[in-house]
Amino acid sequence: MHKIKLLTLFTFLVSLPLVSFSQKDGSIDVIRNFERNYDSLLSTLYLRQNSKVIRNTYNKESDNLCSPNSAKNTSDTIFARRLRQLPSSIKLTYNPQVRGIIEYYIDRIPDKVSVMLGLSKYYFPIFESILDQYNVPHELKYLVVIESALNPNAVSRAGATGLWQFMYSTGRMYDLRVNSNVDDRRDPIKASVAAAKYLRDLNRIYNDWELALAAYNCGPGNVNKAIRRSGKRDFWGIYNYLPRETRGYVPAYVAAAYVMNYYKEHNIIPAPLSKPAVTDTVLVSKDLHFDQIAGVLNISAEEVKDLNPQFKRDMIMGSQDEFFIKLPIKYIKDFISLEDSIAVYNIAQYFDVGDDSKEYVNKEVKLSHKVRRGETWTSIARRYGVSVTDIRKWNGNRKYPLAGENLAIYQKKKVEVDKKEEENKGPFAEETSVSNDAANKIDAKGSSPIAKKIDSKQDTKRNTTPKPKSVFHTVRKGDNISSIAKRYNVTMNDLTRLNNLKGRNPVIRIGQSLKIK
Repeated sequence: MHKIKLLTLFTFLVSLPLVSFSQKDGSIDVIRNFERNYDSLLSTLYLRQNSKVIRNTYNKESDNLCSPNSAKNTSDTIFARRLRQLPSSIKLTYNPQVRGIIEYYIDRIPDKVSVMLGLSKYYFPIFESILDQYNVPHELKYLVVIESALNPNAVSRAGATGLWQFMYSTGRMYDLRVNSNVDDRRDPIKASVAAAKYLRDLNRIYNDWELALAAYNCGPGNVNKAIRRSGKRDFWGIYNYLPRETRGYVPAYVAAAYVMNYYKEHNIIPAPLSKPAVTDTVLVSKDLHFDQIAGVLNISAEEVKDLNPQFKRDMIMGSQDEFFIKLPIKYIKDFISLEDSIAVYNIAQYFDVGDDSKEYVNKEVKLSHKVRRGETWTSIARRYGVSVTDIRKWNGNRKYPLAGENLAIYQKKKVEVDKKEEENKGPFAEETSVSNDAANKIDAKGSSPIAKKIDSKQDTKRNTTPKPKSVFHTVRKGDNISSIAKRYNVTMNDLTRLNNLKGRNPVIRIGQSLKIK
């Protein structure tokens, strides 16, 4: 009986579809890139919020393996016919390499395809609008599935970044800013504009979209070399002369186009993700931190960060350059009307405003967290940036948190404190008594000269109003006299007079200290 069970299990395992990828055709490289970018995508806010939905969409990896609608049980004729029926300006060649990747998507990772379909409802309208603006085929939007798994924070081993995986040099060629504050390669809109221009330029070179796709992946230099060595000018003609990864790139694009259109035929359901479908962008004219926006608009700072992944330090230096912020549509009007209030909300905590009367220190503050159903020590600790060991220690070292209970969380936060001012002691501060000899030397009005001196000093000290402290500002990049005067609510004339500056719009240097008042 035991042998029969083993034989049955062995027969079942042998019958499972095996998708093999050869090192030679490059498919394995494309698959590894997809898996790495998808794993990174799971750490983003909206994927974490919808993790339960994603898990429930497909309970097992093998959901599709034994289905009559699996890719394994679909004939080549059906695949080829369906690809021909897709409206496409780009030739969708069907062959064994394409079939292998289609089987991988449909039979091996239907749960991940489900997430791609859910995210496509947010990203694809953005891509289609921009591709159309630059007269580039809409179906090139499927490139992003294989490039980054629709992850704007994707970074390849070579350093290619963002949804469209731009290298630094190529991004700079197409006006994508990359500096310590911002990386436009992560901006879905700006990166899509750059990608549309780049793909359009590549197609003008080769007059062939398959070659343009190959050049997008490995660079025009490698494609030109393959053309010279092969003597051919089509992708499949130069196939064996291309880098290994590029040989798998175009087949992966064709497979992605198939899966994103024919998922229903294979019982794949788009994950109902909660990423806001309706957003808008607005110009930022002031220096803002995401926490300031969150505090005034009552929106999660993490949501602001997720919608604006291009800002590296969670701040937008609107006074230095032209920046736009993307927000859910319901917050746009409030942002426009309250931008001035946002800019001054806890401003000293995030920006140097030259206020010598305040300082900020890191202090441990106690927070309270109400446990929700399904939360674990690990998920709660990750949310607050503390260790599991610490959070358990603060709450009695219990094995599991209980839904509904309030947990104590301790975090270090910047807290505003007043600087302690030392009182200047007068020359007679320690003279608390007068000698008998001195006391006996009474003037005509009945006062001791020393006692009179002490009383005079104390009266002066009581009646003197302390002078206000001077305020200084250190000039930063992008500052000018007008912006500094506006920030501190003083006039430009006062500012130039206090600092002996000449001219109507005097030159100031970065690092220069200006007296404000």
